[in-house]
Amino acid sequence: MVHWLFMTRITQSWLIAVVSISTTALFAADPPQQPASVATVAAQIRPSLVTIRAVGRDNDERSIGTGFVIDSAGLIATNFHVIGDGRSFTVQLADDRRLNVVAVEASERTADLAVIRVDVAGEELPSLRLAESPIAQGDAVIAMGNPLGLERSVVQGIVSAIRDVEGREMIQLAMPIEPGNSGGPLVDMRGHVHGIINMKSAIDDNLAFAIPVAALRTLVADPNPIAMERWVQLASVDRELWLPLFGANWKQRGGQISVDGTGVGFGGRSLCLRKDAAVDVPFELAVSVKLDDESGAAGLVFHSDGGDRHYGFYPSGGKLRLSRFDGPSVYSWNVLAEVSSNHYLPGQWNELKVSVTKDRLKCYVNGQQVIESDDQKLRSGAVGLANFRATEAEFRRFRIGNESELKLSAESLSWLDEVREQHRVPDFDSAKLEELARDGDEVASELIRQANQLEIQAKQMRTLAADVRVAEVAQRLHDLMHTDPPPPDQLLRATLEIAALDDPDLDVQYYLRKVTSMADEVRKQLQQDDAPESTDAVARREVLDRYLFQQSGFHGSRDEYYHRANSHMNRVIDDREGLPITLTVLYMELARQLNLDVRGIGLPGHFIAQHVVSQNQAYWIDVFEDAVELSDTDITRMVLMGSGRQRTDADTEPQSNLQILTRVLNNLIGAAQRTGDVESLVRYTEALVALEPSSGQYRMMRVIIRHQTSRDNLALDDLQWLLDHQPVGIDMEEVQRMKEFLDSEK
Repeated sequence: MVHWLFMTRITQSWLIAVVSISTTALFAADPPQQPASVATVAAQIRPSLVTIRAVGRDNDERSIGTGFVIDSAGLIATNFHVIGDGRSFTVQLADDRRLNVVAVEASERTADLAVIRVDVAGEELPSLRLAESPIAQGDAVIAMGNPLGLERSVVQGIVSAIRDVEGREMIQLAMPIEPGNSGGPLVDMRGHVHGIINMKSAIDDNLAFAIPVAALRTLVADPNPIAMERWVQLASVDRELWLPLFGANWKQRGGQISVDGTGVGFGGRSLCLRKDAAVDVPFELAVSVKLDDESGAAGLVFHSDGGDRHYGFYPSGGKLRLSRFDGPSVYSWNVLAEVSSNHYLPGQWNELKVSVTKDRLKCYVNGQQVIESDDQKLRSGAVGLANFRATEAEFRRFRIGNESELKLSAESLSWLDEVREQHRVPDFDSAKLEELARDGDEVASELIRQANQLEIQAKQMRTLAADVRVAEVAQRLHDLMHTDPPPPDQLLRATLEIAALDDPDLDVQYYLRKVTSMADEVRKQLQQDDAPESTDAVARREVLDRYLFQQSGFHGSRDEYYHRANSHMNRVIDDREGLPITLTVLYMELARQLNLDVRGIGLPGHFIAQHVVSQNQAYWIDVFEDAVELSDTDITRMVLMGSGRQRTDADTEPQSNLQILTRVLNNLIGAAQRTGDVESLVRYTEALVALEPSSGQYRMMRVIIRHQTSRDNLALDDLQWLLDHQPVGIDMEEVQRMKEFLDSEK
């Protein structure tokens, strides 16, 4: 049964108060424990490591370093220089999750130590134990970190000495350390932290230093917490004008504001409210915004109470949305309207504007009204900007009042109309360019909008062209499989048609002739060997085996087993390399043309051939292994290895052409899923339905793929077919709900 899931991802983060830490639980005495291997210690400490990436002055990655969890409630230790003085930085766990940084809990520039507090969203992080007993010269130690960006690497060494370095006690190490190890833990063979990796010697690559853990104890015992919005000084927003709320990193250069990181509000929400703007209804609010990723969301907020209550107008997932937020959770989030508009320019600057009157909210994008609402639940409050999830966005030209109107001269409007009507740029000279330049951004934005629209139309046409070709191949495949009687070379033809799904220019007839030519070459060898076709069938098969695998070089693909070409019969013939099933199909067709009875056997996890000589005599052939003969014991072992169960009679039943072709398509579907190639999934599900038009399961697969690729009209056709034919095993109530949903989206 196929289930249709419409899910809203709910993410609730809570701002953790900046508090002092009880050192009792954090620094408990070390219990006695036997030393472990390096691999064991590495596995023990790896989940507690974090990768820290700091942002530089040009908003690029300035450095990558290491940190480690010292308290499950969200404290992470590292070097001060790793996070940077007043820099924005990110914290990433070993499982690649990013955590929102709430504050720099404690920091000491001179000691080069910092403790970060992150929002753990109610979870507990695996923390490392700080050693109680001192480490001694000659002790074995391990360091883990991100040297040269190679994340979570491990290195072993020994303590050379405890010595004074520029007035500070340091642990001298005999081990290779590189940039990126900084901030990582130095642990003993029990996994207890004795120091924080600090620097590499400029004299010897195998000489390094670590800060003793005692310095970290002192820092944690006397925190000097700074909230993250206060910590980030590099290009931070003007605090006289703006008030950032709920985390994320708000920065400003000149009149342009940017934001990155995840807020701690519902849905990763973060706000940046204007402090000097006293707005009274009616008013207009506008800003130009550009998103780094159209799946994100960022835009305007108004009527904000400085907390969780406000309106928002913003692009989200390529659409424009007006929402009302009544509280901190999903249950208080109300989407008042969500629309698509060809006036919105994906990946470009877009002007968002909200017009607020006593009874209406009107929302515009690039001068065109897209939403109108009479919602009046929130009546007053602050205005500003909003960011959701982990979106990176830029804002410019934030303004309140009527100056947000896009105003074009009559000459520019006339010229743009000509562009729109002719779908081309008319000839222009220097005078026309100067004239258009007077309207600057407005003309450029309109030209980009029209170009985007043409690109969308071109993409739609290319998609339709591809669908037409796939439909043509699918029709040929359907006709081939439903012809009575079937052609003798049906299986080979069908596998070539499946390959044509990915290569519309494939010449099926050429490869049919090629295989016939190969069979003719085997016949010539039979004649040369004085072994006419009436001779022993096993001897004739052995000539085929020698020709195919020894003389022609056909072989099983091992180095690139999952390469899609191994499932394309034309590539198998050209490259002489393939999967067990495609090699067996070729083997079966050559055997057929040589009057040998060879059948396909689909064992669990492997495909072999069966050469039937008589009612009481047959041979198992592993074509993938150069046609080696298999014993009954071999078959039993293969079934056990492929399925974890004992062999049954059904395992060695010959498969029909339909079963073989379905298996070939399933291999291609697996290859497409591994690479996230949804357009290929469209083609392969079309072929599955062509093979078995009455299969409800394949129809449902095609519905889902068609919907995922915005082919909703085609998906509706399949849903209607399911409702009309009521196939067994399909939840018709679910089908009806899906159809109603897609109908409502039209």
